[in-house]
This record gives sequence, C-alpha cells and structure tokens, in this order.
Amino acid sequence: MKLRAIIMALAAAGLFGMATPFSKSLLQGLQENQLAGLLYLGAALFLTPSMFRQWSAQKPTLPADARNRGMLLGAIFSGGIIGPVLLLLGLRFSLAASVSMWLNLETTATAVLAMLFFREHLGRWTWIGNAGVLLAGLLLSVDRGWAGLWGILCVGGAAAAWGLDNNLTASIDGITPEATTFWKGLIAGITNLAI
Repeated sequence: MKLRAIIMALAAAGLFGMATPFSKSLLQGLQENQLAGLLYLGAALFLTPSMFRQWSAQKPTLPADARNRGMLLGAIFSGGIIGPVLLLLGLRFSLAASVSMWLNLETTATAVLAMLFFREHLGRWTWIGNAGVLLAGLLLSVDRGWAGLWGILCVGGAAAAWGLDNNLTASIDGITPEATTFWKGLIAGITNLAI
C-alpha cells in the first residue's frame, strides 16, 4: 500500500509538471477561460465513476450544512474559477519554465492565509522556507521585464486563490475529497466555458 501511494504521488507530480508547458501550447488556440473550463471539466469527467459509486452507496456527495456548503462554494470560486484563469493569463505573458517555478508560491500563499484566517501557527523554518520561495519567484521574473512582472503578478494571484482554496477545502466536513474535486471541476468548468 505504501509503495502504491509513493508511485501515485510521483505520477501526480510528473503529470502536474507536464501540465504547464502543454497548457502554454494549447493557449495558442484557446482563451484562458476556455482552457481552464476544459481542464476542470476533464477532472469532473475523470471522477464521474467514483461519484456514481458514492451515489449508489448512498454516501453524501454534497455538504449537509450551510457552513460547509459555503466553504465548498468559496473553494470552487477561488480555486476553480479565479486561480486557473490567472495562471493561464500569467502563462501567456511568461515562459512555461518560469511559471512552473512560480507555482511554488501556492505553498507560501496557503501557509500565510492559514495563519491569517484559519489560526494556524507558522514556525521559524516555515517562514524561512516561504521567504526563499518568494525570493526565487522574484528573481525569475527580473530578466523578462514588464512581461515577467505581469506574469508573476498573475501567477501570484492564482497562488493566492489556490491558497484560499486549499484552506477552505481542508475545512470541509462530510464529503470525500473526490466529491469536492468533482463539484469544483463541474461547476468551475461550466462557469469558465460559459464566460
């Protein structure tokens, strides 16, 4: 079981790493919101068999109370609609390699938002690590001039949106991570394509 988890984590990291350069090439024929919509609908489609199993087992797939539904809607809006569009906009301005590195800003945004709004404690090493990520991102944007500045601002905005999404998603009770991802993919995908 442990080996399977390691293999799945490595596969996920590899696929995530390939997504940025492939997305850059797809932006030649699509608008940012269109590509974001297609990517998120793809996630929902991939999770549809899991959702059918949950529905047939009569497991809850939507939060039962208003607090958790609100957090799910916040995660959908920030992480499914705003985040991917800003990322793809930044990808249009900047090199795929730089954007791939700037995506590390998501960890910094998640940690800072967790401290500010979700009462998490950040230790000294967490602050040092986050400062290093931020400094590296800024250094990568310097040689691209204004395009680099616009790129890192867009990707930084996406990182903040996904940081909020991460904190909200971690606080949702009563449904599985697959259900959260399914609803995020379905609703955000339809919304971005409709825009």
